[in-house]
Amino acid sequence: MNIDSSDIKHLKTFLAVVEANGISNAQSMLNKDASTISRAIGALEVRLGLKLCVRGRQGFEMTPEGKAVQEEAIMLFSSMRTFQNRIESLGGHGVGRLAIGIIDNIITDTNCPVQRTIERITEHFGDNLHIDLHVKTPHELEKHLLDKRIDIALGIFERRHEALAYQALYEETDYLYCAPGNPLAHAIGQGASREEVLATLQHQNFCARSFLNERDLRSLGFTLLGDVTYTTNLEAIALLVLSSKFVGFIPEHYARRYVDAGTLLPILPTSIARTSELLLAHRRGEEQSRQIVGKSLALMQKP
Repeated sequence: MNIDSSDIKHLKTFLAVVEANGISNAQSMLNKDASTISRAIGALEVRLGLKLCVRGRQGFEMTPEGKAVQEEAIMLFSSMRTFQNRIESLGGHGVGRLAIGIIDNIITDTNCPVQRTIERITEHFGDNLHIDLHVKTPHELEKHLLDKRIDIALGIFERRHEALAYQALYEETDYLYCAPGNPLAHAIGQGASREEVLATLQHQNFCARSFLNERDLRSLGFTLLGDVTYTTNLEAIALLVLSSKFVGFIPEHYARRYVDAGTLLPILPTSIARTSELLLAHRRGEEQSRQIVGKSLALMQKP
């Protein structure tokens, strides 16, 4: 079959629906209503002569043919991005589109270089540059790099992929926090000793970011007797801790506004703290083959 522009458009819609795990979830991502998305999927199925997914009140589920089309579409768009990047480089400028991915809630960190990098690189390349900015989990960032959906990622990467290059950028300090309504806050307010605070802490319910692979919990040095809830989102951690029913590690820069407002309290900050290394990641070799990538990496590492 000959692929035309409408096929490309519908394939992109299909991939978005798959990524969102359903048409309803994909509405905000695509900025389209459910009926429009459903018609696009239907048109693609007619065009391909395949049933791609089951959708309805029972939920969303891909068929085996749908999974195969998804895999082929990902490879197709990866090849198209490779072609686009190569053509841009042949012009001698390497300028065009730059897609940056970051983890959530780093805007309050004064060490984060993304804002000043965007400012510097747009000044350097001018109107020839189009920038996309995506917020994802570390796993999603690496996957999007490998799929060539983003060019540079900034995040905490506990595991390294051999096809990607990583460069240390700065460290983020986390402290352990509780809310004023938590028994720990009462114990600290009553002048409890370090040993008494640790004894209470051991029985608390913890919340933790899943991509840290429990490295934050192991840094405590004792066995947790309470429950542990995992999430990928820092805002979810903050909400759980603010409920007074959980304690958890939160980056100092993010927690500062809540500490200043009296709604979060650090627990033994002089002895309980940990750091995460923020890394830049990109596809190996692209810092040399694409000027826009090489320049952006250099600017991100520039004070």
